[in-house]
Amino acid sequence: MIMRIIVWIVIVIWVIITAAGYLVSCAPLWERLPRPPLLIGNSLTPTAAHSPAAMTALALSPDWRQQAERVIDQVLENMHEHAWNAQAMTRGLRTGGLFINWKMTDPRRINAVHPDAQKGRQEKHDPQVDLLYLSALSAYQRLHPGITIYQADLQRTLAVVKFAFQNYNLPKGWIYFALLTLGLTLPDASLLEEAHELAERFYRFWYDPLAGTVYDRLHRPPDYNTAHTLECGAALIDAGKRWQMPAWREAGERTLQHIIKMAFDPHRHLLHESMLAGSTGHDQPQNDEVRAAAEGEAVTALVLAYRLTGQSQYLALAGVLLRSLFVTSGLWDTQRGGFYFALRLSDGKVIQDYKETRAQCLTVNGLHLYNAQAGAPFVSEERSLIALLLGPFYEHTYHGYFYRLSADFQIYISKPGAGIGKEDYFTSEAMGCALNALFSVLLPS
Repeated sequence: MIMRIIVWIVIVIWVIITAAGYLVSCAPLWERLPRPPLLIGNSLTPTAAHSPAAMTALALSPDWRQQAERVIDQVLENMHEHAWNAQAMTRGLRTGGLFINWKMTDPRRINAVHPDAQKGRQEKHDPQVDLLYLSALSAYQRLHPGITIYQADLQRTLAVVKFAFQNYNLPKGWIYFALLTLGLTLPDASLLEEAHELAERFYRFWYDPLAGTVYDRLHRPPDYNTAHTLECGAALIDAGKRWQMPAWREAGERTLQHIIKMAFDPHRHLLHESMLAGSTGHDQPQNDEVRAAAEGEAVTALVLAYRLTGQSQYLALAGVLLRSLFVTSGLWDTQRGGFYFALRLSDGKVIQDYKETRAQCLTVNGLHLYNAQAGAPFVSEERSLIALLLGPFYEHTYHGYFYRLSADFQIYISKPGAGIGKEDYFTSEAMGCALNALFSVLLPS
């Protein structure tokens, strides 16, 4: 009797071992199967296995909020003193605006955009950067109601933005959300109306109902920036709900579905940064390189889409992009922290020459929104990026941000003929991005 029991036990163990061995031998097969981007898992949040094993522990001090407010005050004061260019031209008129950049140790040297820094044109400025600055000034007003120290800066920048974005007509969805937020929070009825009209132009000029997506049909060949088009989709959904335009909402949802289907790389679990719009709706990648900044911006668009629609597939995909950014792609520097510039999707090679300030900022924005909706699975990553923006990315003596730094957080020196040489110039774009990223974690989302 005992022998019979022993024999049965041996048989059962053999069956279990054999079955397990079969499953293990098959594992490489099913692991290589492509996973549809919207069906990557039932859970909206990464499990412990998805947590950032490759993350760098960057300390964020307990009083980081006070530290962030000090940095904000210092940067805004620097911009108040040095960023405004009264000679800047918009649409052929002298409206004023922000300098593109100014030398850290000599703010009289401005708008260095050529290898010969003296070739910078006094009149040049970028209205999109003025919009970032206005958003930061408005956020400061919300954070410190009653304090009017930057009210004059806000008013002169508001006048430039109103003029520059009147009848604006390019498929960039983030512009809609910036105008909308300003229109609601300042408040300003003309900016709110401009957001409304911009959404209408997204639908009328840039949405193709046959392809079911937004793209730039004026380019030859027609193409689109993936993150900007995802933001256009979210903008159309928001505007469709806000102004009772069901066709806009449907166009936005179709745009999101189309872009995700066409642009998602199932191998790297990232989105192609730019795509050529196919005449039959079958788009092709325009290039092989994806920047960390573009993926971070796409996360924001996807979380906004989730908040607007309640469709969990958007939140799930945002989580997939974040996991790839921090863990599997190699874009995150596991030794020092911070995102490298870009990744080649074909071979997985990471371009490690430098780190863009805006990549850290745009990812903070998306991370904060994602953590608020998904139970904070990436809270340590968010804290690490905040620590970077308050630490090595910030110039503590002269109070500003550069466009980029070397991989070890030194002033970047561009290659001959490819930049201005020693890039010790604060840029108004980097300043605006950093300010808005810090405000995004200080103010209610």
